[in-house]
Amino acid sequence: MIASAPWVVVSVGVGVLAVLLVVAALAFRGPEQPSSWKPGPAMALPTSSTSDPATSAPSGPERLSPAPDGAATSATPGSSALPTPPSRTASPAGRSEASRSPSGPTSAPSASPAAPGALTASYRVSGAVEPDSFRAQVVVRNGTAESRDWQVELRFTGDVTGIRASSGPGVSVSIKGGGWYLLSGTVQLAAGAQQTVDLRFSRTGGGEYPAHCVVNGSSCAL
Repeated sequence: MIASAPWVVVSVGVGVLAVLLVVAALAFRGPEQPSSWKPGPAMALPTSSTSDPATSAPSGPERLSPAPDGAATSATPGSSALPTPPSRTASPAGRSEASRSPSGPTSAPSASPAAPGALTASYRVSGAVEPDSFRAQVVVRNGTAESRDWQVELRFTGDVTGIRASSGPGVSVSIKGGGWYLLSGTVQLAAGAQQTVDLRFSRTGGGEYPAHCVVNGSSCAL
């Protein structure tokens, strides 16, 4: 049977020879050692800078620079400190205010002021002031050295509608209309004497002071 199939014997022999060669090759080869791990080159990672030297200034002690109005402002080196604008101070409590005109017009047309030693008159509001009426007083003084006639002219706005005078004898009241009244002495006022006239006005609006008050052409004292 082996003779009839010589190729089988040859094949078996070749296989055995191949196995032997492989075993011999493995026997002469030393044991494999694992290659040692070698670290690669260090990788440089980008780091975020906490401060930019071009824009931030080194911290240092604060300095105080005087402001224009005397107040101190803090500034750090390398930073530009803007000057503090001068503070506006409130006007003092004792500052004189603009003179307040009384309710109602008080400006009178141009009239020559009374000279010293002349005939003068003064007007003031006296007594109760009510929405529909008020009281006033006119005092005429003769500062000359002789007896004088006198006449006081009062002009109010149209809100003053009526007048009553109580002064005793020697005074007359004329109503011209539209808040225009004339007070006249029926007898001359003696040198150095004075005449007081108490008045009560009725009205429909505001204004207790006349817009025009003169005595014999000279302005009254309001």
